[in-house]
Amino acid sequence: MSPSSGRSLTARLRAHARKVAVPAMLLGLTVGGVGVSATAHAAEGPSCASVPGQTCPAPGPAADPLPSRGSQPAGVSTQQWRGATTAATFWSNEGISTASGDRNHLVMRGQTGYPGQGWPGNTSANARAWYHFETGSSWRPEHHYIVYGGVFQDRDHRIENLEESHHVTQNNASGSNTVYREYDVNSWSTTTASRGRERIVRNVRNGHVYATFDHYGSFHYLGRW
Repeated sequence: MSPSSGRSLTARLRAHARKVAVPAMLLGLTVGGVGVSATAHAAEGPSCASVPGQTCPAPGPAADPLPSRGSQPAGVSTQQWRGATTAATFWSNEGISTASGDRNHLVMRGQTGYPGQGWPGNTSANARAWYHFETGSSWRPEHHYIVYGGVFQDRDHRIENLEESHHVTQNNASGSNTVYREYDVNSWSTTTASRGRERIVRNVRNGHVYATFDHYGSFHYLGRW
């Protein structure tokens, strides 16, 4: 079965932009910086400049060493990169509905039942589940399902090492049970579908988002949301 994410997530964001006037929604935007693979870093978390052949990202604001957006790395297709960026923007504008009886339903900012913030998992870390959302018209909606994966353990310390290589403090990079959350990139028409290999992982302390396209084999800095 093919994922419906290319159309559904983009359509959801376009509908959100029309309803809430969010300019451009950052779809497919890549500004500055580079994508970096976690497999390029040793366990002790070396500096970015010490990695052979690595081009290090330009610094972000004074309070954050990374740029607001990473750039597409070699070996990752434009479709994959835009899909991950679209997914990050999607999740940043979706919350688990608080409306009575609205179980496992995602709602956008500005909709009834919106909990007041995006990125499910910031306050309900263990709410791992398939979630439902709609696109299209209210009288003939299209139904889609996508997974919020809950706490990402980062058992191999890959993202932690990436963060520390970019001069993120250990206090903001370590502690996997309280720091990282994972989200699917693809949405589907059923909850019985295979979820694919793409995921995004977010550090809740600084908003850094990393994308993996090979099911946690490597990670690339996507941006800050």
